[in-house]
Amino acid sequence: MKTDINICYLCGQPLSDEICKDHVPPRQFYARELRRKYGPNLFTLPVHPSCNKAYQKDEDYFVHSVGPVAMESYSGKALWGDISDRCERPQNKRIVQMVLKEFDERPSGLILPFGKVAKRFDGERVWRVVWKIVRGLFFKEIGQVLPDDLPIKYEILSPGEKPPSEYDIVHTAPPLGQYPTVFDYRYVGIPEKMYLWAMLFWDRIIMFVGFHLPGCTCRICTNNHIGDAKMITPLSVGKTRHRHEP
Repeated sequence: MKTDINICYLCGQPLSDEICKDHVPPRQFYARELRRKYGPNLFTLPVHPSCNKAYQKDEDYFVHSVGPVAMESYSGKALWGDISDRCERPQNKRIVQMVLKEFDERPSGLILPFGKVAKRFDGERVWRVVWKIVRGLFFKEIGQVLPDDLPIKYEILSPGEKPPSEYDIVHTAPPLGQYPTVFDYRYVGIPEKMYLWAMLFWDRIIMFVGFHLPGCTCRICTNNHIGDAKMITPLSVGKTRHRHEP
């Protein structure tokens, strides 16, 4: 990757005198306990402060809503400690209440077996963060800016869930994450055409992303299709499709 970066990967515009460092993936994905113990040198990209700030609330939501699903792993447990501490702060009351409502013991009136609980989440907010991470890593690996509205297909796999067949292709690629217990990724691609990415969060949650590059005129791109996502709770409870909220 070149070191003389003069463009913001989030908006594609030249960087001005005022810049900030954007962690890819977000710094808060790495629990304070792990940062103190291992002192990781986290990857950053220079961006406009306004571009970075535009994702802050969605990244907070991602950690609070998706993070608890991974609490049985080493890094997930450490992250849960951070989340628990934040829940005590008055300024986080709203997001805590929002996430608590996403747990449902009786989805659509159904009684789940063995005390299981369904977990819903705001799919639009989650995929926005996932796509931001892919865009940052794509800029790191390929050196190209991807638009924020590029049609993609993605799927979120819960712990123990079988990956789609496309994952077999990506799995042949080498792992590239610097700290795989927190975040790891692989990708394969046909230059100038399409790419497949697989990311592992907190050693428990796989997120699979596929996309064609700008200018593609295939049926998927022209229909602006975005794939479904799935998620379950840390207690291995019933699957539920994501819900879109305004």
